[in-house]
Amino acid sequence: MNCRKTGFSLFAASLALAATLANLNVRLVAQTAPASSAASAEQEPILRLEVRRIPIDVVVLDKQGNPVKGLTAADFEVKEDNVPQTIKSFDITDGSAPSYTPPKLPTLPTNTFVNIPDTPERGPLYILYYDVLNTTPDEQMSFHKELFSFVDNAQPDARMMLIVNTDRIHILQGFTTDHDLIKQALLGNSPGPHVPQVFTSGNNYGRWDARAALGNLNWIAEYMSGIPGRKNLIWLSSEFPIPVSPSLVGSNQMAAGGAPGNSSAGGGGPQMLDLSSLLADTMKTTYANMMKSQVALYPVDLGGSTGNLVKFDQMDMIAESTGGRAYYSNNHTSEMMDKAVVHGESYYTLTYAPQKDFDGDARHIQVKLVGNHPDLQVTYRTLYYAVADDDKDLDTLHKKDVVQERFLKAKAEDTLYANMEHGAPMVHDLLFSAHLSTVGKLHMASDAEMAALQNSPAFFRTRKPSSKPLRPPPAVHLQKYRIDYAVIDPELRRIESVPGTAPTIEFAVSAFTNEGATLNCVLNQGSPAGAGAATDANGKKQGPVFRAEQELEVPENAVYIRVAVRDMTTNRTGTLEATLPLKPEQQVAQKN
Repeated sequence: MNCRKTGFSLFAASLALAATLANLNVRLVAQTAPASSAASAEQEPILRLEVRRIPIDVVVLDKQGNPVKGLTAADFEVKEDNVPQTIKSFDITDGSAPSYTPPKLPTLPTNTFVNIPDTPERGPLYILYYDVLNTTPDEQMSFHKELFSFVDNAQPDARMMLIVNTDRIHILQGFTTDHDLIKQALLGNSPGPHVPQVFTSGNNYGRWDARAALGNLNWIAEYMSGIPGRKNLIWLSSEFPIPVSPSLVGSNQMAAGGAPGNSSAGGGGPQMLDLSSLLADTMKTTYANMMKSQVALYPVDLGGSTGNLVKFDQMDMIAESTGGRAYYSNNHTSEMMDKAVVHGESYYTLTYAPQKDFDGDARHIQVKLVGNHPDLQVTYRTLYYAVADDDKDLDTLHKKDVVQERFLKAKAEDTLYANMEHGAPMVHDLLFSAHLSTVGKLHMASDAEMAALQNSPAFFRTRKPSSKPLRPPPAVHLQKYRIDYAVIDPELRRIESVPGTAPTIEFAVSAFTNEGATLNCVLNQGSPAGAGAATDANGKKQGPVFRAEQELEVPENAVYIRVAVRDMTTNRTGTLEATLPLKPEQQVAQKN
């Protein structure tokens, strides 16, 4: 995301949420972030202090499968490669109780949105990853009904997103507690891509491809980077072709026509399929990124009661190494998915700081409870790769994808970028409302507008330094949108009331295609005027609402608009995402 940074457009329009919001318009002073120059960069060296923490999510269950509560940091012992580690932090997530209960809201005006969910939220984030490419057509057909059954009966407060892998990865539905939206995505009634009921044949290009499978998991881990907390990745597939270490391939794993069931395996007796050398770098990067993003894998076999011990052992190994659990040998897939959701909903998060340098080697984690607890089951991440997260590694991994490389570097420096990704979870640390409206009519972009769009990721082009300047891409139709914000936060008013202080508020807006590609984005900063004043210019007592206006030119193929507000003083953030087209209402006149 390469957002333009500009000053605010000031406005005096009224926006109210009935009696919920105070009637107040606060003028915002433009405060554009200063541009850095090459000279200043040379004069001011950048000093980096690197502090590494290894997060471990520990699930503790009794013999009935219920989470064990009330444990403290003193109840755990942590070792890395048999060396005792000091627990640096300790946190508890109880998924059986809501983590956020939204207030009741009045009926909102048309095209007015708030970053408050309709239902409570609880537990970690759940990613339903339906790997259609690695699922046979017969199993796709039988699983379709099971998937609907799971969505219908899923725990109502769980935040879920749906990703499918067919010709490539598609985000069908971003994180939501409204599971009807997931059903609409499955049925093809949503604006995004949909799941085909049967994906052509069972031997499509890329099936059993370990490098491609690792690449997909790495993409999901990178997508989730910067978003706090545990993410339970429920991998729904017939095959799980990723190595953790050399994998055993049995001689009876034969596909139709007598070919080996795995394209990398030969015939004859049992063999060791050693991918550790061939895929070493990809394995290390993927498992390292899953650890950093706190992603736990829950492989769920769609093959039903049929299967083989080799695959089941591989699933167990994958799950154990990432802190999840594998589920197989059951024709009722929805039941296994339910168990995966329940298993990872409550956990303890420990962190420690390893003494050894990050040199890319495999590190083994051991966690146990202090004392004798034979009836308790402890699940945690047992393996990670100590890959250094410096720019050189990122450049190598994404040398053919400059936009992704640039975006990941930005995410590492600023959490706003993670919260502005299409489909990311709603954030409500800072509450606000946003009214979206069209400005003027759809029009053909000018040369200047197309040149501006070239700075956005969807239009970004790479070229060699010696090549000629790029010509502007062909003009597209654009629609201008206006976003009217009302920030609902008494804390901002408290800061603003102190003489000599004023909060800095940051507003961001991005537009996406139905596939989630960024089309255009704008980032603004501003501070309320009149710091310390108890009344406005008309003598009216000030309330807790700050207002601002933003405008964005959007290509006509935009399907989603995502907005964010952040208090730069405390880093509290709020985000929401709206689907286009907007509902009909009176069009806003074009400004001169």
